[in-house]
Amino acid sequence: MTSQYRQRSAACVLCPCPQLTAYWSPPPSCCRRVCCEGPSKMALLGSGVFRDAKSTCIFLAVLLLAYYFVMDIILFMRFRTVDIVQDSQAGDPSELYSPFTHLSVKSLMNDHTSQYIISPSAEYFDYFTHFSTVFSFITPNIISFTHLFLGFLSGKFVASENLHDRRIGVVIFQVRTWLDAFDGVVYRSQSNTHLQFQSVRNTAGYYIDTTCDAIGGVFLSFGILFYLWKRFDPYKQELPSWNKAQEAGVKTGLPSNGHSLGGLRETYSKKYLFWKVFCYGLCLACAGKFWDLIVGDFKDTLQVPIKDPETSQLQFQLCHSTTTVFIFYLWRILEGQALLQYILIPICLDKIWEFLNYTQYILLVIIVGLYIISLLYIRHLRTLLHL
Repeated sequence: MTSQYRQRSAACVLCPCPQLTAYWSPPPSCCRRVCCEGPSKMALLGSGVFRDAKSTCIFLAVLLLAYYFVMDIILFMRFRTVDIVQDSQAGDPSELYSPFTHLSVKSLMNDHTSQYIISPSAEYFDYFTHFSTVFSFITPNIISFTHLFLGFLSGKFVASENLHDRRIGVVIFQVRTWLDAFDGVVYRSQSNTHLQFQSVRNTAGYYIDTTCDAIGGVFLSFGILFYLWKRFDPYKQELPSWNKAQEAGVKTGLPSNGHSLGGLRETYSKKYLFWKVFCYGLCLACAGKFWDLIVGDFKDTLQVPIKDPETSQLQFQLCHSTTTVFIFYLWRILEGQALLQYILIPICLDKIWEFLNYTQYILLVIIVGLYIISLLYIRHLRTLLHL
């Protein structure tokens, strides 16, 4: 075998499904050059965010956890004093958004990133720019299809063997998530339900939005799958390399695409890798669907007006009970959008394989168990309220 042929084999792995070659092939390198390999004026961005991912992620994680903790304390302290039956009503169009007002079952069970970062930024953007009124021809469905395309683009970057490309894919997916929240902002503005956070089921927009969300998650999952297929391909040949720093045992600090076990390349079959990704995709699907169903059941139980004063007072007490708040909080950290946020972190850290191994079965068991407990608890609440 000639040296030129071996180099070509090391750089390219054939797509197992020719119809998906466009998705399998590497993304354009211009984004990587601008964000990670640019001139000296981009050095801060390249070294601080992309090249030293571990320290950056630890710093951001501590900062975000502290921020979420303080915001949760404020949120649930206010929740103790309000009746969500009244507080969940729509607000005045001139009212500024706050994550602590117009509380509903849906907002109380929303994941932290959406509740405290994505939704506020989307609400404030529309409030100050009047986007939904100035560009009234842009409907929520148009925004949904736009973030669907970004989901596809994100998956293509995540499928790359280059770590910088995968991190760019994470950024693109976060933009997709922001647009997913923004289409709800535009819908509420154009339907005169400003700050009323509840799903409007049995409408075309609801089904389009949920379908685009689901397909966006599928695109990300396929991106992860294609990357793992490339990483652990048993037929991929790698040319031997010699590095003085590595020979001396010195860490270079640069991301590496080499994965070995005991001096030999670690390889797995495509079916095994597919099963790993499928298990997490199943967790995403179950978490998203179960969360939506439980939100609807809690809303029909705790967020409906009751004429009888004694029963209404009992409803208020049950809504603010420790058990109810605890179940709300568990769904906040286990809903579909939260799981999507969790998987983006190991992609940035180049630890996606380890993450999938740790969460393959236990996560699904926890989600199904929480769903069953929630159903039994809601049945208990309805029995007490005679609903």
